Amino acid sequence: MLAVRSLPAEIVRFVVVGVLSNILNFVVYVLVHWAGGALAVASAAGYVVGMGTSYHFGKSWVFAGGSAKSHGAVFPFVLVYAVGGAGMTGIIEAMDRMLGIDYRLSWLAGAAYAAANNYLGSKWLVFREGGARGG
Repeated sequence: MLAVRSLPAEIVRFVVVGVLSNILNFVVYVLVHWAGGALAVASAAGYVVGMGTSYHFGKSWVFAGGSAKSHGAVFPFVLVYAVGGAGMTGIIEAMDRMLGIDYRLSWLAGAAYAAANNYLGSKWLVFREGGARGG
């Protein structure tokens, strides 16, 4: 089990990876939307890019206490991030279409939901000791 004193360092690593992933996510999101893509398509495209970045660094750095060779974490990771991505996309669509909030601010609200979902899911379901990462 993760020691309580290492939790702040883990959260800092998760935030660093999250910032990098979200920068890439947002850049792709804006570019796809700017090129004429629907908000849902732009959101999904950005999310996939960010998700790949998050998986790589989540497994190799953030939650690196277990086996880095195991591929057993891929399906649970995709499932957790799919829930986060669907929620993020739903929040973006609802805020933009129903409330008339700018798509960039809508993205921030969706990203906040996804970050909370993805950290908790990664920590407790995907990369936990003896869990999916153990193979």
